[in-house]
Amino acid sequence: MNQVATKKLFQQVACPTENHPGELSWVSLSTVENENWFVNSTLAAAAAKSLHTCLEHTNAQVLAWVLLPDQLQILLQAGSNCCAQEAIRKLKVSTAIAVNKSAHREMGLIGPLWHYNYQIQPVYRRQCAQQVGMNIIRQPQRLGLVDNYCSYPYWNSIWT
Repeated sequence: MNQVATKKLFQQVACPTENHPGELSWVSLSTVENENWFVNSTLAAAAAKSLHTCLEHTNAQVLAWVLLPDQLQILLQAGSNCCAQEAIRKLKVSTAIAVNKSAHREMGLIGPLWHYNYQIQPVYRRQCAQQVGMNIIRQPQRLGLVDNYCSYPYWNSIWT
């Protein structure tokens, strides 16, 4: 990884002046140049595994996620000690490190994994959270990657 890419990868993201614990956000992260890194099952498994541990020292929570060939979509709940932007930064760094470690064993380092920018959409109505989560995990079926989202290996949700 070059120095500029490394600096961007580990750059601190400032949280808003007010953190809103419990705030829900639908987040979409795209890989650099929309590269289909996650068609490789080793890399996808490394990213998926890191998603389960990257927020363990915060009280932010991933409620639903799906790892598509070139992106990650998550439903994120901010915590009292971790705003959405900080949680996203931790997710990006943790998954990038895990994927690069796995890639290094298989094909050499791939460098920056995630595009610097990401899409974030607030979910204002708490009662819509489960519906948004289900929309997220059904993406592989909508994209034609599988006939039934349950057979797609890289997703999880607190509602299933």
